Amino acid sequence: MRNLKRAFARNSLLASALGFLFSGSIVAQEAPDKGAEVVYEVGLGSDVTPPKPVYRPNPEYVDKARREKINSAVIRSMIVTTEGKVRDVKVIKSLDPGLDKQAIAAVRTWKFEPATRAGKPVAVHLKTEVDFRLY
Repeated sequence: MRNLKRAFARNSLLASALGFLFSGSIVAQEAPDKGAEVVYEVGLGSDVTPPKPVYRPNPEYVDKARREKINSAVIRSMIVTTEGKVRDVKVIKSLDPGLDKQAIAAVRTWKFEPATRAGKPVAVHLKTEVDFRLY
């Protein structure tokens, strides 16, 4: 199963979908410049369609990690807003401080077509994986 996930991640624009946790629940969270915002979870049994990445640059490898030949993944949590922007990025599974920082910086630049519920854009919480591999 792990090899299948890796193959999917390398060949799909939706590679970040590998890290999604599917629960279908709804969570109210405080937006930084708004009042309470409803944030949905994408998943099985949920009537929320996931966001689609439209701009997703890969993070840069840091020299120290390259010298140490670090190969693994950083798992992050984030919210994709109704405008398709990323906010509240957090590292859930750390790899290396330099690579963690690069992963967060890259994710903050990602753009999505927003998730929808009943045809209207909604904010969603996602957990994603970014692989760092030296070939």
